[in-house]
Amino acid sequence: KDFKCDQCDYATCFKHHLKSHVLTHNTSKVLNCDQCDFATNYKSYFKTHLLTHKVSVLPVSNKYLKCDQCCYATNFISQMNRHLLRHKTLKGLKCDQCDYATNKKYNLKTHQLKHKNSKDFKCPQCDYATN
Repeated sequence: KDFKCDQCDYATCFKHHLKSHVLTHNTSKVLNCDQCDFATNYKSYFKTHLLTHKVSVLPVSNKYLKCDQCCYATNFISQMNRHLLRHKTLKGLKCDQCDYATNKKYNLKTHQLKHKNSKDFKCPQCDYATN
């Protein structure tokens, strides 16, 4: 006996599979992953999905965890761990004019513009110029 979705071509032999499938058409997903675009109405599916990101599902407490290297704070262990990785990332790209370092080429190029003396972009209507 086939159970068919009335909103698409999906069919299954199991009624409970159809019930689960029908929820995929529901546009108001209650559980959304903050790491990717995954969304579901099932807490168990959500918890399982979060394991793919190695994320803690619940906050550790009502108190904030505070980063000891900057002003960042959260009450989720997973978010703090992700944040701390930003501090630990090897910063192999260094500015040759100061002690600035980053792990992204774009950030270094943007930073180096601060050291540039020539003002390449000049306003034709006034004396304003910038690099």
